[in-house]
Amino acid sequence: MVYRNMLLHLPTTTSTMDVARAAVQQGDTTSIVLADEQTSGRGRLNRPWLTFPAPYGMAATFIVPGGPYPHLPLIAALALHQAVLGLQPETQNPTPEILIKWPNDLLLSGKKAAGILCETISSGAGAPAALVGIGCNIAAPAYVPESFQGTFLGLSTTPEALARAISTCMQALLTLYQQQGWSDTLHNSYLQSCATLGQNLTWQRGTPQQLTGYARSLTKDGHLELVAEDGTVHVIHSGEIFDTR
Repeated sequence: MVYRNMLLHLPTTTSTMDVARAAVQQGDTTSIVLADEQTSGRGRLNRPWLTFPAPYGMAATFIVPGGPYPHLPLIAALALHQAVLGLQPETQNPTPEILIKWPNDLLLSGKKAAGILCETISSGAGAPAALVGIGCNIAAPAYVPESFQGTFLGLSTTPEALARAISTCMQALLTLYQQQGWSDTLHNSYLQSCATLGQNLTWQRGTPQQLTGYARSLTKDGHLELVAEDGTVHVIHSGEIFDTR
């Protein structure tokens, strides 16, 4: 894998994922698409995703050539977590608790501060690539809608600096992943950063499939072990989880 670090910085766009997809299909060498304003961002299941405009929020998509990378959502979450920790103000005391909600949301003191969407695509030549879209709330603007349920990281940084820090962390983690797979090093790093374990939660994948239980652990492959209310253990590969505390 050759992971480039060429950034396309746009003042506004509908979705950085759409721009990144077009870049891959056209054989462009861009590796990061960053927008000061994103008007039609989306999350899982094509849900609308609100990203505050720069400098308060970061809307970026990272293009990862090659693959497939089955653990990319976890790796992307680790890269985001490491980059944010590296940019925290040294004078901040006590340090707010920044953790990962399985598989790849970033939480600050239990509230969502960033989300990640991963997609796999093929270029026109058929070479696979992955897109990692990240929306991150950097710092609070003067006006925040009452409907907003997330939080802000309180970082003194720019969206471009954060995007480049994430890219650097992701490159290092992907290099390790290529060499060792989902190794104990990556697995343990994720475990130490995961807020989901030990929590009571509800898992849902589509309307018919829903379970409530206790998040016991992660398998060696990074899947979630959920102990249901009847005592049965379910291995969750994907879907959505909701805290039931």
